[in-house]
Amino acid sequence: MTVPCPTRFHTGDVPEARRLAAWEDHNVRSLLGLRAHPPGDTPFVGTELNLTLTRLQLAKVTGSPHVVERAPAQIAACPGDGVVVYLALAGQGWFEHRDGRELLSPGQALVCDADRPFRRGFTRGLTELVVKAPRDVLHETTGRSGLTRPRIIGARSPYGDALGSLVATALHGTGERAALEADVLALLPALVGAQPAAAGHLAAARAVISRHLADPELSAGRIARAVGVSERQLSRVFAETGHSVPQAVLAARLDAARAVVTDPAARAETLAEVAARHGFGSQAHFSRSYRARFGTTPLRDRRDACAR
Repeated sequence: MTVPCPTRFHTGDVPEARRLAAWEDHNVRSLLGLRAHPPGDTPFVGTELNLTLTRLQLAKVTGSPHVVERAPAQIAACPGDGVVVYLALAGQGWFEHRDGRELLSPGQALVCDADRPFRRGFTRGLTELVVKAPRDVLHETTGRSGLTRPRIIGARSPYGDALGSLVATALHGTGERAALEADVLALLPALVGAQPAAAGHLAAARAVISRHLADPELSAGRIARAVGVSERQLSRVFAETGHSVPQAVLAARLDAARAVVTDPAARAETLAEVAARHGFGSQAHFSRSYRARFGTTPLRDRRDACAR
């Protein structure tokens, strides 16, 4: 079953006098109840894409400068009953909780318990991806029922990268719903500080591969070090999928290259440039590998795509 289309809420679709209240009401229904406070008399502008899967809630949030607060009274009235992961894409921010204050930059992820008070501020606005996991799902996947204190996941973490890629794919309405949700759930242990299972290592490794497709020197050893496992362990993880690590790297390169080859908007890019951009040492090697995987040549695929 493919991922359903997300719903969209935009403050510009609401009368100006009700925009802030409508934004707060929407978040109570669709994600997590928060009080929003724009600076001074500046009007708040926000857009939110929401997607509810079988066991998780996903969102992409874009907003103008503001502060949000989740206070004890609101937690009592609208319990979140789970954990929330915020992955920053743009905009500097801060996060205040009972134990201190954290600064957050694009690429970092914040993981916090939805039922512990906090405040967040975005002086230049924000764009972020959000995952909300119910408490029973958290316990089932990690053995934990909550977080005693928030966690910050560093930029370029393979687990954060994998999460961002999966959520973005789901919010585009592409991919297979159950598989996407299973991959996100597999990342939860690493995100909350528990030991990730093989599925989490696999999702993280795939994120590393996607980020380094252009590097012809990408190896199983480098991928394993980025994920934080041994090369032997990584090989076992991929073997369970029926592929070796080099086979998985080659397949990822070819799939990404084919998306470019068959895109009429990218026809100005030569096949040699496509090959180099996806880590192939020569156009001849690229063409041989392409034909072996897809049963046709990149040139024929490009001609067919442009003729449609």
